[in-house]
Amino acid sequence: MRLASLAILALLCGTARGEGERALSASLGWATFSALGKPMGKQAPPTISPDIGGMLAVSYEHAISGDLSLRGELAGGVFHGGGQAMQSQTSYASLGDAGAVFRFDVLKVVPYLFGGLGGVVSGGGPIDRGADFVLVIGGGVDWLYDREHSLGLEARLASFGGDITVVTVGVRGTLRWGDL
Repeated sequence: MRLASLAILALLCGTARGEGERALSASLGWATFSALGKPMGKQAPPTISPDIGGMLAVSYEHAISGDLSLRGELAGGVFHGGGQAMQSQTSYASLGDAGAVFRFDVLKVVPYLFGGLGGVVSGGGPIDRGADFVLVIGGGVDWLYDREHSLGLEARLASFGGDITVVTVGVRGTLRWGDL
């Protein structure tokens, strides 16, 4: 009797599923960079960073298992400050990357880590460097409103061959569909 009750309860509740689930997320937040400036004489180049910066990102995820998803992302940041003499104070960085995301739980609060490889285009002011490869790592936490909607916080670190590093922290909203 007890075993039959547990079996019926398990069938009614279902299991947490994720395979085939798709998600579209948008993020808005704060951004900064750290880059090497131009050397003055025989001195080491100074490290420069902006006074303020903001970012906007859009990501798409496709689950291949309950915990692992493939992820594609487009992000852009605009920065003000950090320019040296005779440089613009406004700069930007745009990146696109593809990688994977690992979710630790399928509960009301879902922490996750992600990583990817891609490209970046930077310009203006102190980061007028053109295009380069980028390695992106980050993580966050989603608070599920229901199975289709969530809000969360996300942080990302993107490094461009070691001479420029961008850090972002933002709020993210997500819409999910598919095999929920």
